[in-house]
Amino acid sequence: MKRSLIAIATLCLTAAVSQAATVENKDDKAYTLVVTEGGQRAEIAVGAGQSMTLCNSGCFLTLPNGDRETLSGGETVEISGGRAKVK
Repeated sequence: MKRSLIAIATLCLTAAVSQAATVENKDDKAYTLVVTEGGQRAEIAVGAGQSMTLCNSGCFLTLPNGDRETLSGGETVEISGGRAKVK
């Protein structure tokens, strides 16, 4: 299971940027997001001030407050003040 999560995270992080969503953590605190893509669920840690790409072919993203968003790629999720906004 741990290998699967690492593999999913690696695939998400190395996916083509043009169709991927971007997560920008502008807080000074790290957050864990749950990404469900292609039926596979993975927890992704986004460090303070870190930006990463994920969801190359669309996904469901569970935000730190428990809300779920559907991403199709190209969106930017900005975390600021403890809140996440999809742009």
